[in-house]
Amino acid sequence: ADFLSLSAHKIGGLAGAGALIVRGNTPLSPLIHGGGQERSRRAGTENLAGAAAFGAACAAIDSMESGRVRSVRDSFEGALRGHGLDARIVGDDADRVGNTSCVVSPSGSAEMIVMGMDLAGVACSAGAACSSGKVQPSRALLAMGLSEQDVKSAVRFSFGWSSGTEDGIAAANAYAAIIRRAREQRAA
Repeated sequence: ADFLSLSAHKIGGLAGAGALIVRGNTPLSPLIHGGGQERSRRAGTENLAGAAAFGAACAAIDSMESGRVRSVRDSFEGALRGHGLDARIVGDDADRVGNTSCVVSPSGSAEMIVMGMDLAGVACSAGAACSSGKVQPSRALLAMGLSEQDVKSAVRFSFGWSSGTEDGIAAANAYAAIIRRAREQRAA
């Protein structure tokens, strides 16, 4: 990779902090002009508290934590499968990131599912934060071969340093209840 961007909040650091790793002398034009900070690639005062917190979060991560988070995700997916829904997990047969699960179901729209999950006290999303407010279907999911109908029902669940197995199971149970209500309303 020529560039790698990392967000601190994904591993328990402060929101708004991150890192950009640039390969060697790969050209990069600054967005903020001024001082010579960061090899003249970014002007302005660095977020020292954010950088320190990001460093502490990085230092706290080990392979055990990665495996623990993966097991939370797997408990969510296992509980979801146990409900016998028409939902399916995107990429469950692929080598994928261990903290995230994308679920699609023809029984509900992503918007309805996200609202229901919010009412149940579970945070999830219907798209990437960088796409919020857009009404077009996700180009990434379409490129992965999902139908437009699947993309319109796709909901992403992310688990992290503060998630436990019980959180994954509770999220699966809440999702199942929402899908069942949606099916009952359609049948009525």
